[in-house]
Amino acid sequence: MIRETHHVSLPRYGERVNGDAVVVRDEGSTALLSVVDALGHGVKAADVARRATEELLAVPLSQGPLFIIDRLHEKLRRSRGAAALICIVKRDPSGNAVGIETCSVGNVAMRCQSSKPPFMLTPGVIGARVRAPRVLEGSLVEGDRIVLFSDGISPRFSLDDFRVMSPFEVCQAIIGQHRRHQDDATVLVADLEANHGT
Repeated sequence: MIRETHHVSLPRYGERVNGDAVVVRDEGSTALLSVVDALGHGVKAADVARRATEELLAVPLSQGPLFIIDRLHEKLRRSRGAAALICIVKRDPSGNAVGIETCSVGNVAMRCQSSKPPFMLTPGVIGARVRAPRVLEGSLVEGDRIVLFSDGISPRFSLDDFRVMSPFEVCQAIIGQHRRHQDDATVLVADLEANHGT
C-alpha cells in the first residue's frame, strides 16, 4: 500500500520536547497516516502527543477515521487537547482502486500530488470540544504522494516544486523553507505504491 514514507517533527525553538506526533501504520490493504498537534508546546504538550500516539498505535483501523477521532477524544479528556488529522487509505478488494477517508479536527492540513480528495478542517479541540467532525471520502491515483503537516509549517508551498524528490528530501525542503520557528513543526510525506503488490 505505502511504498515509502518519511517525516520530520521538530519542537518550537528553545524547547527540548515536542507537542506534535506522527503515526503511520501500513496493514496491507489499509494504511493509517496521522499527525497530531497538541495545543501549545513544551512538556505538557509532549505528554498529550505521547498519549495520542499510544491510542493511534492501538486502535483498530477497520472502524474508520471517525471512530479513531472519537477514541482520541476520550483518551485526551482532561488534557490541554490537540488537533489531529486521520487519513485511512484503502485498496478496494479488486486491487484496482485506492480510496481515502479523512477526518480532521483543528489545523492539521493535507495535500496530494496527483489527486484532489475532499478535505475539510473541523473547528474544535480533541479532548475538549469538537463540532461533529465529518468523514470525507475520495479516490487517489496509483503512486500518489500524500503530505500532512501541522500549523508549524507555512502552507505556502507547491508540491510540484518537489515532484522529483524522495519523501526524505521533500521533508527536509519543506522544513527548511517553510518552518515557523514559534511553534512545533511537523511534515509527513507518504508515497503510495504505483501498482498493487509492488
